Amino acid sequence: MDVMLGREEALALIRRHVLKENNVKHMIAVGAAMRQTATRLSEDADRWEMVGLLHDIDFECCKGPEDHTIKAQELLTGVVDEEMMQAIMAHNHENTNVPVDTRLKKALIACDAVSGLVLASALVMPSKKVADVRPGSLMKKFNSKDFAKGVSRPRISICEELEIPLEEFLALSLDGMRNVAAELGL
Repeated sequence: MDVMLGREEALALIRRHVLKENNVKHMIAVGAAMRQTATRLSEDADRWEMVGLLHDIDFECCKGPEDHTIKAQELLTGVVDEEMMQAIMAHNHENTNVPVDTRLKKALIACDAVSGLVLASALVMPSKKVADVRPGSLMKKFNSKDFAKGVSRPRISICEELEIPLEEFLALSLDGMRNVAAELGL
């Protein structure tokens, strides 16, 4: 099934449900990392970006992890297909019990986490720009337990289940976020 809506329509839908600009930017960043990952894996980049964009659409209207993505299912019925919805729900598999059993689901979990590492790395640069972040420094920051403590390294490492080495995944996620740097204000 083709993506039912375009990127601009998805962003308009997101802005109806997500008021905090930082949350919108996170969703754009995850979408960009998903697009790069899809391209690397010869998957449908538009579909994968859409999953990344929409994955947290219910973040501000749910109570917490226990109903995150459950509300998204209500908001996205008729907007995305079942495979896309299952991927969105699987990124909260600890609470939804949706199995993490496809490349799309694994990619979303890894891209969701890596976006935080790339963002934190950009914000410590004097320029605060992703353009100035180097792939090698991302690897060092990944290995530093004291840097961006809230970023789940095990979730990022799921990239290896996609047969993308960690260092390559960090670089391609950085490239994806550079592609949307203007939208991210980075």
